[in-house]
Amino acid sequence: MRIIADTGFFIAYFDEADQYYKWAVNAAQAYKPPLYTCEAVIGEAAYMLFARANVKAVADLLDLLDAGLVKIDFHIEHHASRIAKLLQRYENVPMDYADVCLVVMAEQEKYREHVILTVDDTDFRIYRRNGREALTLDTPQG
Repeated sequence: MRIIADTGFFIAYFDEADQYYKWAVNAAQAYKPPLYTCEAVIGEAAYMLFARANVKAVADLLDLLDAGLVKIDFHIEHHASRIAKLLQRYENVPMDYADVCLVVMAEQEKYREHVILTVDDTDFRIYRRNGREALTLDTPQG
């Protein structure tokens, strides 16, 4: 099983003051590495951690990438038309760029038995893989 990590997971994992910190630490321990994600999530997480004045957390996140515990497994050039279609389909949610990349990742055959770690319970319960399949989520809400 491959684990796909969303921005909120990384924010919670690296910020002890975050309301979902304990959930994120427990989730990280529950799954075998690596965690897979996309560059949009890493960029969004870094931006949000910088906004919380947590530069060390950004360095720690990058260290996880360097150690191979987190892997970027998404290349936009292979999925641009699918991304555009999903952004249009979910424009009323709205779906952000990092979320759409994770949904497209989840559509790939190698992620057939995926779990998405996210604190974004509401939107990810709306999104559908391949137009009709609910995503498998691990969230603080259960």
